[in-house]
Amino acid sequence: MAFIVGCSGSKIDGQRLQARCSADEDGRREFMKAAVGFFSGGVVHGLERALAARPEGVNRPDLLPPTFTTVIDLERFLTSGQRSRLEEQIKRVEDKTGFKVRVLTQRYPQTPGLAIKDYWSVDDKSVVLVADFFGGTGSLLKFNVGEDVYAKLPPRFWSVLASKYGNQFYVRKNGEDQSILDSLDAINSCLLQGGCQVKHRTTDII
Repeated sequence: MAFIVGCSGSKIDGQRLQARCSADEDGRREFMKAAVGFFSGGVVHGLERALAARPEGVNRPDLLPPTFTTVIDLERFLTSGQRSRLEEQIKRVEDKTGFKVRVLTQRYPQTPGLAIKDYWSVDDKSVVLVADFFGGTGSLLKFNVGEDVYAKLPPRFWSVLASKYGNQFYVRKNGEDQSILDSLDAINSCLLQGGCQVKHRTTDII
């Protein structure tokens, strides 16, 4: 899995997250390839500072709902109607494409952390959207993206989503709920049509 977060490494249990930044013409393409993450026993929260502050990781299955759901809204950013709509969209995408989209809202350190891996059976066909400002800095949106998904939606797609819909100006104007809904609309639409790209030197998704 890879997490779209930034360009600096962090440590979990003595292992270094390998960060790689590939600046395109817009200077917007940045992503981290996690050497320690859901698959290797670590836990990636989407922000290096948060990881460094809690190097032992977080594993809180008690924060997970007792019944399975594809949308876990710990911060109550979404209304019940919005959650139902997202769950229906996610099911439709998964039934038609096999890709698993999941949503988690949280306020670190109140996070299920590593427990999410087994709860959602996170794998290379998964996309996990995490909505958390981690102290009010950076983008609200972080994406844990499976390798198989990159064949359809390349790294620049995810960095543009985070910067377009997750920036603080957009969130203040439209709300956390709309930030999540707009980004999920783009993800689901692009997966259903077999992939999307970002127009050169723009943030327009095609």
